[in-house]
Amino acid sequence: MLGAPSEVLVRQIALLCLVFPAFLAACGPTCQSTCQKLYSESECNLQRPGKSQNELTKDCLAKCETALKEPGDLDGYDPYSRAGSTNSVTLENENQAAAWMTCVEQQSCDRLDYRSGNGGYCQPVW
Repeated sequence: MLGAPSEVLVRQIALLCLVFPAFLAACGPTCQSTCQKLYSESECNLQRPGKSQNELTKDCLAKCETALKEPGDLDGYDPYSRAGSTNSVTLENENQAAAWMTCVEQQSCDRLDYRSGNGGYCQPVW
């Protein structure tokens, strides 16, 4: 049998502290879900000459996860501004990566691909 009510409360709080962060992480975009949206055959299926879908996804994940490890602010980065194929955009920190993932999640595939007539949003798209 469980102990005093305060012991039960402590156990409930401990359980909540373990479960709640996992619940929050599942609510928004992740590097995995973002890169899958961009390069998966079942989603946007963006392609680049000389690169396989697997290579594009791996590169995307590596760049996104590296950026998440660095603290920092947006420093003028705006994923919602339209960019062309000649613009070189890199994700430098966690806030830029978060803004980028949110942008990709919100856009249609044709708006993500700079080769389409109305694309070029949410750069970088490797």
